[in-house]
Amino acid sequence: MAVENGEETPSYRASRPVPFELVQHSGIFFEEKLYTQALNLLINIITSGTVASGPVFVPSPPLLAVAATFLVHPSTTTRARSPEEQEAPSAALRLLRLTNTLVGPITARFDTAFAFTHFEASRHGGIRRRASEDEGTSGNEMLRNEWKLLNTELGQSSAVWSRAEDFWHAVGWAFNCSVLHPERWERWQVWLQFMCEVLEDDWNERKRHVEREVSGAGNGKEKKRLRQNILQQSLIFQYIDGSSGSYGRNRRILRAIFADGTSGSVNEFREVFRNELKQLKRDQENIKKREAEVNIDEEQYGDYMTKDEDESEEGDGATDNPMTTERRSKRTRRRTRNTTAEQQPTATVTTNNTLYSHGTLSLLGGLPSLALRQRLLHLLSAVSESLPDIFTTLEELYHLFIENIRHLPLPIYQSFISPHVLPHFSAAAQTTLCEFLLFRLRESTAPETEEEYLSQTKLEQCFLPYAASTASVVDNTKMALALEALVMLLAESEMLKVTPELRTAVEDGIMARAERAQDVKRNQSSKQVEDIEWCWLIESGERLLFMINELVPSMEAS
Repeated sequence: MAVENGEETPSYRASRPVPFELVQHSGIFFEEKLYTQALNLLINIITSGTVASGPVFVPSPPLLAVAATFLVHPSTTTRARSPEEQEAPSAALRLLRLTNTLVGPITARFDTAFAFTHFEASRHGGIRRRASEDEGTSGNEMLRNEWKLLNTELGQSSAVWSRAEDFWHAVGWAFNCSVLHPERWERWQVWLQFMCEVLEDDWNERKRHVEREVSGAGNGKEKKRLRQNILQQSLIFQYIDGSSGSYGRNRRILRAIFADGTSGSVNEFREVFRNELKQLKRDQENIKKREAEVNIDEEQYGDYMTKDEDESEEGDGATDNPMTTERRSKRTRRRTRNTTAEQQPTATVTTNNTLYSHGTLSLLGGLPSLALRQRLLHLLSAVSESLPDIFTTLEELYHLFIENIRHLPLPIYQSFISPHVLPHFSAAAQTTLCEFLLFRLRESTAPETEEEYLSQTKLEQCFLPYAASTASVVDNTKMALALEALVMLLAESEMLKVTPELRTAVEDGIMARAERAQDVKRNQSSKQVEDIEWCWLIESGERLLFMINELVPSMEAS
């Protein structure tokens, strides 16, 4: 995982700007919509004629910004017509990843290239870019000239950086697409994966700068100030701090990460590009062209003769009047609506059943979507840990996590808290998340504790023997799943030994949660759903017993 501290430090190379003449050539290619030629030219400039120890030519922020737009813009993805448009996203991704790998996000000036300008662009006619703070006046002027050279809509008003209000608007819409629009999600997923790579690499590089520069600073206050200044320049903090709207900023960020395609989520995080969901009508256009190729004088009848032979029972007007087909399809749709209305009660029950049994992960876009969501949560956690006074404390942040995770359907909930399903939370972060969930779910008679870190004693005394605070089968199941995850995490850290006290706490808790859940009176409409929830609760208890009996070493054996 890119945010982990134990990773090998990447060896970035020195950089130098692409010569202005080549920037002009690239701009001409982009203006003529020769996208792949422009991108391949830049890739060749980066890779050719350089030794491993020498500096690398780095494209300017305007070129990198338009390359990132190619990854998601409808004209180069779902509505791409020409080969140049169709191949542009792949070439753009190669260029972006190559740049990030060779020189890193700071030297590549991704903070300038990937700055969202929705509101500022509207005030400055759409041509506006924020230069990096450490650039001089001459550098700013050169950068402005390069933006002007890039005379293409995809580099200006139609860029993702201009269309989206901020990063979290793009994130929310991308995750809405993961639920509602698979074709668009296929493209947004690539963009979001790359952005997560950049955000993580940028944050790690800032942390390394802190380690190098803070060690030689003066007193504690000076070190803290220098540390904060360096980390506040990170791209992820710029996105947090620049989020549109100051009131409820952090909650809006979490709503974007947990966007689920519901009406409220779609209303808040709308489509980024104009008519983004509009599809390219290839087949229909080809059919219309063939139907128009009719010349009676030359005895060219198109496919009318074939239709007459195959559909001899239809009248003459049925084949050559497009309005007939249109009216017929409308009648079909009315019948479908009536049928659906008649079957409404059955459909509702089936939907509820499906919610907990079949394909529930798809409610948040499946595992790839969940992994990206967790990746962003971990980034927020890293920022909160390092900048609690400026962003928010870890405790407040995890309370926001719990607000959004607690009410998720069981399969998605389990994916977020299990240490072996999604890879982007460290063991410490996973443990903290499960503890916060348990404090929120457990019954009020469970004792409080001043112990900060999780231990076997804390697990036995505060969590394992207790049921949820409600009689809901779902809440008791969610508590059992969180306990299961904590037992697993402690066992893997070799911090758990089977003792009579541990075994008693596990068995008492399984019985307490089952008895509490039995208090619910079932009705016929929800019986099947509750049966599925009971299966989750029973199986979680069985797994807990299996771990205690078979996997966790006992105190006697040690």
